[in-house]
Amino acid sequence: MKASTFQLTPIQKVLASFLLLILSGATLLKIPFATTSPISFVDALFTSTSAVCVTGLIVKDTAKDFTIFGKTIIAVLIQFGGLGIMTFSLAMLSMFQKSISIKWRFAFENLYSDIKKVPIRSLLARIVLYTFFFESIIATVLFFIFLSDHNASAALGHAIFHSISAFCNAGFSTFSNNLESYRGNIPLNIAIMLAIVIGGMGFVVIHEIRRQFAYRTFKNFFIGLSHHSRLVLITTIILIFSGASIIFLFESNYSMATLSNGEKILASFFQSITCRTAGFNTVDISKFRQSTQLFMIVLMFIGGSPGSIAGGVKTTTAAIVMLMIIAKFKGQRQILLWKRAIDEDTIERSMLLVMLSLLFILTSCFFIMAIDLFDLTEQMLKVLFETVSAFGTVGLSLGTTSKLTDAGKLLICLVMFVGRLGPLTLVMALAERKQEIQFHYPEEHIMIG
Repeated sequence: MKASTFQLTPIQKVLASFLLLILSGATLLKIPFATTSPISFVDALFTSTSAVCVTGLIVKDTAKDFTIFGKTIIAVLIQFGGLGIMTFSLAMLSMFQKSISIKWRFAFENLYSDIKKVPIRSLLARIVLYTFFFESIIATVLFFIFLSDHNASAALGHAIFHSISAFCNAGFSTFSNNLESYRGNIPLNIAIMLAIVIGGMGFVVIHEIRRQFAYRTFKNFFIGLSHHSRLVLITTIILIFSGASIIFLFESNYSMATLSNGEKILASFFQSITCRTAGFNTVDISKFRQSTQLFMIVLMFIGGSPGSIAGGVKTTTAAIVMLMIIAKFKGQRQILLWKRAIDEDTIERSMLLVMLSLLFILTSCFFIMAIDLFDLTEQMLKVLFETVSAFGTVGLSLGTTSKLTDAGKLLICLVMFVGRLGPLTLVMALAERKQEIQFHYPEEHIMIG
């Protein structure tokens, strides 16, 4: 009997695994004792998708509408979604096989950049170890903070949930007003911000930093890092401080006028960090100026770093595109980075990822506004904000998501799914086998600009 020729590629298996986890989560959240009152399957599916895609957008109040069982399911979905189904799939595969197939290794390297020199099994162990190590530390800190307002069991539950949500850049909170009640709490703000930044840097960067500290190479700390890690750290620092500066400058005497100077600075840094895929908030962002919200859209679009739990087009992608623009203005044929030229394939993939992402976001915005009949003059920025928030797996909201129809919610689910796995990953999953070009056609020049 002839074997079936139909076989899923590694990337397609990852997509199927994510879908299976989302549907399983929705089914569990639909169980009566998972919620305080019955919810529709669409709302259960939306919540599950948001959790698995570590987004944080909600259509139901996590604190009020879900029981302890429901919140536990959400936390588990965030954890599995954050670490990634591929990580667990490869871990299971490595238990039963002595080596991992070349196709799986290639797929894994495309999702987690710069790991070609790191053994797969070793990387898997480090990912799990780093995740639970940092989450345990954050949970311990948060436990003692929440203990002043809650009993021990409640404080422990809030601490564990928020540590998972923060490190996985999810933005889900067990408080109805998110973290607005703790905007002046310095230890909590620092703990959450560190968890978000570390979770959004990428496991390879975390490993390289740990290695530098282990070898005590403080004098040449930066030089000892790979080009990838250097670019991630520099881009992350620039985005954090530029975001905080813009938010403080625009909102200090506007939406944050009633806060003290210390709270203004803390809130500015917190929102700068969290709007790059985490989704927590300590102030009401719906009261921000539209100019500030537009700048936040840019930060959400960029997101975190490659190989991390964060979403977006990634920091290195944005950095490479900017470096390419600068190089073109200087008349340079190559993009130079610390005396090394960035390869053409990386540049092309960066441009393709940005263009596909922009096209997908604009198309999604169009259909959301068409389906829900939003007024273009009043809701366009809000719809764009929600769409980019979903695509960048951020979770910040201006209140539009909860007003969507079922069709609109399902479309946002699709945006979150695509944003979590990446447009480039989806293209790889659906594309046919790459064909080698045996010859080149003559070139032709077309007028532009």
